[in-house]
Amino acid sequence: MAGSEFGFTTRATCLLAAGATALLCGVLLGQVDLTRAGVLALAVPLLSAVVVHRSRVLIANRRRVEPEHASSGDDVLVHLTITNRSRLGSGALMLEDQLPSSLPGKARFVLDSLASRESRTVTYRLNNLSRGRYRTGPLQVRLTDPFHLIDLRRGFTATTDFVVRPVVDVLPALSPPLARDLGDNAGSHSIGTHGADDASTREYRTGDPLRKIHWRSTARMGALMVRQEERPWQGRATVVLDLRESAHVSRLASDGAPDRDERDRSSLEWAISAAASIGSHLLAAGRAVELISDVDAVRPLASHSTLAFVEHLAGVHGSRNASLAPARAVLASTARESALIAVLGDVDPISLQVLAECHPRGSVTPAVALLLDTGTWAGNPASGPDSSCHNAARVLRAAGWRVRIVRHGTGIAEAWRDTLAAAPA
Repeated sequence: MAGSEFGFTTRATCLLAAGATALLCGVLLGQVDLTRAGVLALAVPLLSAVVVHRSRVLIANRRRVEPEHASSGDDVLVHLTITNRSRLGSGALMLEDQLPSSLPGKARFVLDSLASRESRTVTYRLNNLSRGRYRTGPLQVRLTDPFHLIDLRRGFTATTDFVVRPVVDVLPALSPPLARDLGDNAGSHSIGTHGADDASTREYRTGDPLRKIHWRSTARMGALMVRQEERPWQGRATVVLDLRESAHVSRLASDGAPDRDERDRSSLEWAISAAASIGSHLLAAGRAVELISDVDAVRPLASHSTLAFVEHLAGVHGSRNASLAPARAVLASTARESALIAVLGDVDPISLQVLAECHPRGSVTPAVALLLDTGTWAGNPASGPDSSCHNAARVLRAAGWRVRIVRHGTGIAEAWRDTLAAAPA
């Protein structure tokens, strides 16, 4: 418990003022009965203050939330267990719990008096929470005497932190092919007989560090060969999540109330949910997964835990970057040794160039993209074949990407199935 505040209620203040006035008038006018009434009026709140202050009622508080792992749109229950640990019973208690900063007001309850060692649990509901991180508490307790003359406030320090994760859909049992399964270089990666520490080789590509040139293989093959640190049997995959605010569209529900499913309102929330679903699906299949969501990050986020991956996405926010250009080097490096799965909003010309260059046609590693037709989230009809969305899809396909244009109302499982079923360019 953080501390307490002790004070008189309005009723007690009025009684003290009346008692003081009666006492003064009784003394000045020589009226004994009026003087006695004044003394009595002063004594009642003062004695109540002494009794409440010396009662030392000890109140304990335990907190928990349910469900432990909530998803966007879920209702969360906060349970508060109040225990009177003193030998004396308490008066009526008013409980006031601080709600998360994104929600207005406070949760208030009134409890009848608690007997000694008695516990009682109260519950309140937080409805239709959006994806994010939340904190409830601390709790404040107000105690009063039977006459409601004294107001004693006691505050706790304990809070409850919980995470509302993006919705994770179950995807069909399909995964992007491994690097060794694609193209003319399929099977060309030599896996050493001494285990995972042996490096495989591939042909030199512009931008590869000279220190990676494998001279023995170069002499044998008659072409520049470089050591490749890729371990195709591990099936590494990198999820690229486009968080640029300028690339996405949000709308309000037609009746003014928030949508139960945020993905129906916001293309950004659909993209985040898709990234969470795809990452969880690949991790469950035993693939090593990395995430590029912050285009300013030097390195992608690696994850080996589905829960950690999804909870990280619970806290991501829209980015003010105008393009994916800051991630050019990271994307180019990652695309050489990892399958790329991109969830994209509107792709501007610079971002489109970055994506096409990071995965040039003929690359060994696969690349798939879910390209959102964001105008449909604003209620517009599907874009036509001459739109920027379809043009971006053509450019990416020409660079060897498998692309699926996603419109409002399309399920993540459907988009994932159709993207992987499409023939590579």
